[in-house]
Amino acid sequence: MKKQIGFMLATVLAVFLLASCSKKYEAKKVQLKTQNDSLNYTLGLANGEGIKNYYLQNDSSDAPIKALINALDKAYSSKEVDDQMYQLGYQIGTSLKYQKENGLMGDSTLVFNTKLFKLGLVNGLHGFDGGMTPQQAQEYLQKTMTELQAKKSAQQAPANQPQPAPESQKTDSVQ
Repeated sequence: MKKQIGFMLATVLAVFLLASCSKKYEAKKVQLKTQNDSLNYTLGLANGEGIKNYYLQNDSSDAPIKALINALDKAYSSKEVDDQMYQLGYQIGTSLKYQKENGLMGDSTLVFNTKLFKLGLVNGLHGFDGGMTPQQAQEYLQKTMTELQAKKSAQQAPANQPQPAPESQKTDSVQ
């Protein structure tokens, strides 16, 4: 699970790599129509708060968010390793590419939606409280992914499970 959370964090930041530096990123309401939409958005929302609390805790203005996006853009287009933000941006960019190629959170049945992820991330970075909290988003992600994995495991279980012997074949060895 820790690996998934780290992967989610990296994914969230990578979304910023695809964004233009001149754009203003503001929290916005979102409409989620499918489970896939919800998973993409909550992944961004849950990680946005984590990034905000860990990396951007000392400044509530848009300046650190813009700086983060600039660092992500730089990391995405360059191969140099300059500083902590660059390294973080590089890790996230790699993670986003992986999700785009292999499915949301490594599940090929779930399509990674950059737009919804990014919206969730920006809302999480801004502390947007419309809809659900980052904690609720994290809980939703964990619960839904656990359920999906359980369904997948049940479908992959062997069909030839051992059956009990018919009553006519049972013998009692003690007489």
